[in-house]
Amino acid sequence: MKLPSEMMKLAQHIIRTRSADFDPAMLEDHYRRALVRILRRKQAKRPVQRPSSKPSRENVVNLMDALRRSVAAERPAQPAGRRGTGKRTPAKRGARHHKAG
Repeated sequence: MKLPSEMMKLAQHIIRTRSADFDPAMLEDHYRRALVRILRRKQAKRPVQRPSSKPSRENVVNLMDALRRSVAAERPAQPAGRRGTGKRTPAKRGARHHKAG
């Protein structure tokens, strides 16, 4: 796949400006830290706090509700009186068919 030269230059610029040396010491291993804390509590014969079996529901977002709100916000408001009173007039009767002969 051949990319236009402008896109290649832009990609190279982004890579050049965002690149940095990787230093693993900058990362924090949350799993390891929690595991060490548990092991130290067990060594000291102190009770280990178990996580709750149910996940926290504090920040749960219903995606369908969010999508509906987003669509409703983008939809233009319908002008008032666009529809009638809701009463329908009865359909007119068609012409009667007569038997031939």
